[in-house]
Amino acid sequence: MSKFSPCLWFDGKVEEAAEFYVNAFEQSKINKTDYYVDSEHQPKGSVLTIAMTLAGQEVILLNGGPEFDFTPAISFFVECETEEQIDRLWETLSHNGEVLMAFGSYPFSKKYGWLKDQYGVSWQLVLSETLQSISPSFLFSGEQFGKAEEAMNQWIEIFGDGKVEYMQKNPDGSVAQALFTMHGQPFRVMDSGESHDFTFTMATSFYVYCKDQEEIDRLWNAVTAKGKEWPCGWMEDEYGVCWQTVTVDMDTLFDNSDPERAYRVMQELYKMKRIDIAALRKAYEE
Repeated sequence: MSKFSPCLWFDGKVEEAAEFYVNAFEQSKINKTDYYVDSEHQPKGSVLTIAMTLAGQEVILLNGGPEFDFTPAISFFVECETEEQIDRLWETLSHNGEVLMAFGSYPFSKKYGWLKDQYGVSWQLVLSETLQSISPSFLFSGEQFGKAEEAMNQWIEIFGDGKVEYMQKNPDGSVAQALFTMHGQPFRVMDSGESHDFTFTMATSFYVYCKDQEEIDRLWNAVTAKGKEWPCGWMEDEYGVCWQTVTVDMDTLFDNSDPERAYRVMQELYKMKRIDIAALRKAYEE
């Protein structure tokens, strides 16, 4: 199991979007669908989350409501192996979407483009002649401009098992682009001095699979020290990026095959900010 999984907050259309993405990417499939067992947030029985694999990367779609919107502050950098592959992916993702950087030749790649798809999710496609892969990319602009390197180093320190693989700086010392890994997974950061009217939002967050309560507590304290605490294990760091601490046995605890049990666990979760594994397991076993 990977340590991190992107979680995308949708306002409906999660089943449609899941099929769209699975058909767009290689090595992709829908793994599991969970449903609301109460009616406090969405109609009971409607889709809660869809877990899928896209190009070998787990991605979670959450049917959360209209509260948050995607922005290009977090995009997904897709390396493609062949021209045929990148052409097809660009055509699919750009359908009813919006082009942010034209698809064409650039000094750094024979083919590259940046777009926002029909659901608002941003993608950067690049021809790299390697197996298709997806990595999150964070754009620091506005009040966050110049903090890309600081954030990258802080995340590596907090989440561990990480290193900077590559970094290119602008003349002013800001980060033009940087690639780093945590627990073997790639991430990217960039600074932008452009006058953008967007920043990070909870529409894109990241599952962090934790092995035990000790790890949850450590990450929670570190991330929220200068950030914010949110319900249900959501934590926002000082840069505005949101992470979710989840247990490695979450699938078991929220298994919809026993609706009454799943309801008990969900009600217990709603009481929490920081996840209490023992309390969730107690609700499961009652």
